[in-house]
Order: sequence, then C-alpha cells, then structure tokens
Amino acid sequence: MFGFKNLGKVVLAFASVALLTGHAVADNITVDGKSRSMLVYAPSGIEKNRPLIIQMHGMNQDAPYQKNAAKWESIADTARFVVVFPNGENKAWDIGGNKDINFIKAIINEMFNKYGIDKNRVYVSGFSMGGMMSYHVANKMGDQIAAIAPVSGGGGVNSPKRAMPIMHTHGTTDDVVNYNSTVNTLKGWVNAQKCSSNSQKIKPYPSTKPGSAASLEIWSGCTDGVEVRLLTIDGKGHWYSMDEAVSVNTSVEIWNFVKNYSLDGSSITPPAPAIVVPTNREEVFNGGFDSSAVAWDLQTHGDAQATGDAKDGKYKLDISAIGTQNYQVQLIQHDLRLVKDQWYEVSFDAVASAARTLEVNVEQHTDPWASYLKEKQNFEIGTDTKNFKFKFQMTAATDTNSRLSFNAGAATGSLTLDNVVLKKTDAPTDPELTGIAPKMGSVVTATAEYAVYSLSGKRLGTVKIRHATETETLLKAKFGKGVYMLRSENGKKTLFHVK
Repeated sequence: MFGFKNLGKVVLAFASVALLTGHAVADNITVDGKSRSMLVYAPSGIEKNRPLIIQMHGMNQDAPYQKNAAKWESIADTARFVVVFPNGENKAWDIGGNKDINFIKAIINEMFNKYGIDKNRVYVSGFSMGGMMSYHVANKMGDQIAAIAPVSGGGGVNSPKRAMPIMHTHGTTDDVVNYNSTVNTLKGWVNAQKCSSNSQKIKPYPSTKPGSAASLEIWSGCTDGVEVRLLTIDGKGHWYSMDEAVSVNTSVEIWNFVKNYSLDGSSITPPAPAIVVPTNREEVFNGGFDSSAVAWDLQTHGDAQATGDAKDGKYKLDISAIGTQNYQVQLIQHDLRLVKDQWYEVSFDAVASAARTLEVNVEQHTDPWASYLKEKQNFEIGTDTKNFKFKFQMTAATDTNSRLSFNAGAATGSLTLDNVVLKKTDAPTDPELTGIAPKMGSVVTATAEYAVYSLSGKRLGTVKIRHATETETLLKAKFGKGVYMLRSENGKKTLFHVK
C-alpha cells in the first residue's frame, strides 16, 4: 500500500547575510466553480524547483491570523521556499470530504504555474482544525505530499496511499483538542506505518536548553524509512508556540523536519538513522558519549543553571549557578533494570575545572525518587581525570525504570564525565570478616537482623531472627546446609553450622 522513494536531508543555516525578501500577496483561484482565497508568501526572485509549504488556520480563524502566528517569512527567505496560507470556507475545513482536498490540489498547481515549485517537495501543516485537515490530506492525497506537520489537531489513519513522515506538535494543557487523546491517535499512525516500538526521547528539547518546556519523541524504522515525531510542550495551551525563550519556535522545528523528505529524493542525501535507545536495560547506554548525549538527560531545578553536551567523546557540564541541593543540577539516565538482591558496580571517569564534590545516586525515576543506596555516594573530583567506582546491592523490589543520577548542584564551573558503566557484579568480600574465625555458637534471643556471610567473607544476604531456636531453620531455608558467619548490627560475629 505504501510507496516512498529516497529520503534526504539538507542543512538550513540562518546566516547573517543579505537576503532577498518578499511580501505576502492575496490570491484567488477557482475550485469546483467557486472562488477560493489565500495569502501567498514568496521570497523575492524565488528560484524554480523550490519547496512549497501549505499551512492552514484553525476553526474561526483565517489566513492573516495564521500568517501572523507562524511567522514563516524569515525562514522562507533563508531556505528559499514558498508558503501559502489558504482560507477555509466559513473559517473551517472539510475534514471528511473532497471540497478542500480539491482546493489543496489547485494550490499546488497554481504555485507550480506561478513559481515553478518542486512538486516532489510539497509539505502540509496546520493549526487546530488545520492540523486535522493535514491528516485528511495525508490520507487522501499522500502521493502528492512529501510530509505533514500538524499542530494541536489530530486525525486517524484511513487507507493512506503511502507511508507519511509526520511531525506533530501539541501542548499538554490544551483545553480544546485534548493532548492525550491526540497522542493516542498519532500512535495509530506509528502502528500502521510499522515503526519501531522503541522510541527515542529527548527531554528537554533541544538538549542544549536545560530549561526548555519542550520534549521530542521519535519513532523511526517505519515503512519506507519515514519517521513519526511528537513535539510536546509542557504547560502549553491551545495556541501556536513561538516562544524560544521557554520552548521552541514551532515553524523552525517544522521546517527542520519536513526538509528531510521528498517524493523522489531529488537533490537530497539520505538522513542518518535515528539511534534507538532500548528500555528495561541492565547496563548504561552510551556511557562513552561517543557521538552524542543520546539516552542522557540534563535537568536543572530551582535557581540552578547549567548547560551540557557531548563533545570529543565526553560529556561536559558547565554550571553557572548552583542550587540549594545537589540534585538541582542532574545528569541522569533512566530505563535501567535493577533486579532485587543483585549486586552492581558503578564506575566513571571525572575531572573538573576546580576541586569539587560530586554526588552520585541510584534511585527511582518517579516520585518519590527513593534511593536504592544505603547512602548517596560522594566523590572528591579534582583537576586531573580519575576513575571512581562503588558497589551496591539492590535490596528493593525489581525496578525496570530506575535511574543513575550525577548530582552536580554543589559548585559552579565545568565538570566532565566519561566511561560511565553500570554492570552486575559479585557480592563484595568483607575485609573485616575475611580470615576471622569467631567461635561457633548461637545468636542472641532478641529480635534482630543479621548479615550472613560465607567463610570466605562473601556477603550472602540477611536473615531476621526472633529467637535462637529458629536460627538453623531460617538459615537452611534461605541458604541451605553449611557453615555461615553471622554479624549483627552492632558488629557481633558468630559462626553457625546448618546440618
């Protein structure tokens, strides 16, 4: 059912150069015997074979409103493409029939006749009901549209003619078009296009902006190599986001996505495949920061301020303002699987611009973020790179979404991390017990918890004993026959022979 040729990628750089700017003009075309209107923005002297973006307004809005909200002019001037803002009849769109499908087809032909646009690079976007119309276009005329980018408006899969690249943008507090229900609808496209079930998540997005309210989820490996993306803006209501100070410029994000796609791949080179980060994994992913910071999230809280990125195979944090707690600057990796009673070792390399303390924790990824360590680990980081490590036992129930956290909110300056490893390991031997031969005996009668060791000093676990008479029964049930070394919380040691 789907058919798609080469995908590609070109780079858009907003350079400080003189640009040939144009202006928006009103235009009318006849469609099915009716006059339909639109605003057209074309950069002055636009070359032939340049892309076309059609962006549709929301219900009870119009083309001038959408043009002012989306501010495409500077992007179009730099990247050299045409933008059309059509007007829906009665300020609405026919999202179930062919009336506006025919309008979109007529716009494409009109722009080809006037500007010689590249019909292989036509992109459709829209806000609210215009976003819903974008999905309708994908279903009805996907063989003429290279990619769609709906904003705050969804639509289901209905026999599309080919796999469709989709960039969907939505605010979490949208009270007009519900965020959760629209995301579920988007995932229908993910399933229909046979995308990978393991998505890549970037939060905050972009990763170079720690305070951003935006996050990006990417489903790759879809039919014919397309991608489906969800750009979520936390706390955003039902409007078109252009606030780069706290999130993203939606129009820039749309262009940087759709420009990767063409119906025939003309003049574009294939994009690199997205990196898929597995969930429920037992080891750290990308602990060497070989090419990017994928799988790592930098979070700041309170008044703390920091930026970070992977450079030269290392992750460098630049902390400009500290918080009141170490965790207020955190580099974390979650989706880690920790198994109850298993021992683990964490190791990493670190160096700082000035001597400082670094707190490391292993904890729940969700509220209440309970630590799985007896106590958080603190390391003295100097100006020379050194390796640090520690072991811990997972004593809580198995957690498939735990996280490793580097908490760096205690000092300003730079901190560089590399070679981060979390791996299973054997229980450590206790140097206080190794070689010690306490007398054979029984435990005290008071209720107490005892650490249990082999004679070589290897910690085997714990046992809670309420009375001396049950000691052998409890040890045999949990550890089997043998000779065990028991140590109480106050350090008292005794041997016990289980027959």
